[in-house]
Amino acid sequence: MSKIKVNKGNPLELMFSQTVLFLLFGFIIFMAIVKPSFLTWWNIHSILIDVSIYGVVACGMTILIISGEFDLSASSQYMWAQVLFISLLNVTKNPPVSIGLTLLSGLILGTINGLVVTKLHINSFITTLGTMTMIRGLCLVFTNGKMVSTDNAFIRAVGSAEFLGMSSFFYIYLVALLILSLILAATNFGRRFYATGGNLEVARLAGINTAFQKTASFSIMGILCSIGGMMLVAQLRAGSTQYGTDLSLTCVAATVIGGTRLSGGAGNCLRTALGMLVIVMLYKALVYLGLQAYYQNLVKGLVLILVVMFDLFMSRRRAMTR
Repeated sequence: MSKIKVNKGNPLELMFSQTVLFLLFGFIIFMAIVKPSFLTWWNIHSILIDVSIYGVVACGMTILIISGEFDLSASSQYMWAQVLFISLLNVTKNPPVSIGLTLLSGLILGTINGLVVTKLHINSFITTLGTMTMIRGLCLVFTNGKMVSTDNAFIRAVGSAEFLGMSSFFYIYLVALLILSLILAATNFGRRFYATGGNLEVARLAGINTAFQKTASFSIMGILCSIGGMMLVAQLRAGSTQYGTDLSLTCVAATVIGGTRLSGGAGNCLRTALGMLVIVMLYKALVYLGLQAYYQNLVKGLVLILVVMFDLFMSRRRAMTR
């Protein structure tokens, strides 16, 4: 895998190599001047909760994109995890069983996506566009289009639990982030994702089972969508097909802002976490600045386009520096 050679003596090169940090600090300074209340502990706490819930799924999107694939069905899998988890809690009254079955469901859905892509050789964009629609339809049928809720004591406890002033969601995300980062950086299994996404043919010639690696990346994505969905249930004690409709594209934006190439072969979860922090802060700022929902959607779409343009620009710069 090639690495970008950054001339540390050139301020422009340094800025491009550390874009996410410049964006983050620049945005914090801007909001501190325009809306000082934006930096209150209550709002920071709220931002970290949102970063944690979406960030878990963004880790899965990072691994997928590193592998050279993509998943549009993440939002629908996230919705399905919510409604299934709540239904299981209400029926079984057993949180461990409900958690286990919800995780199993996510694993199955993710693996199906992976097998369709690798065995039937259908483009991941088309595959996950189809499963996105199917799973969303399943959610609507399952709930009859209505919100579902639970008053399970265990879920209430998890949702309200704090340690050292930080929500339990933050620690769940931290554990997932560290585990996945270690897998990518320190295991052969993780490094094969980079090889697979960097150059598929070379990876095959090197003896890597690329079909397995790609399927595994979809399976991991399904599990993480389930974890994210259950975290949202613990926060709201409710689930709906209206929750998380922007999840897939938000995760893609955070992943690319964090430095993961859309072409695959490079990236890491820790930088995606910074990218997600930038995205969530931006979305929260839109609310703080009083923009109507229509304008918020306009800005979100614009951000996604700019992120893709930025990835293209950086890819060209990398090609020129080789």
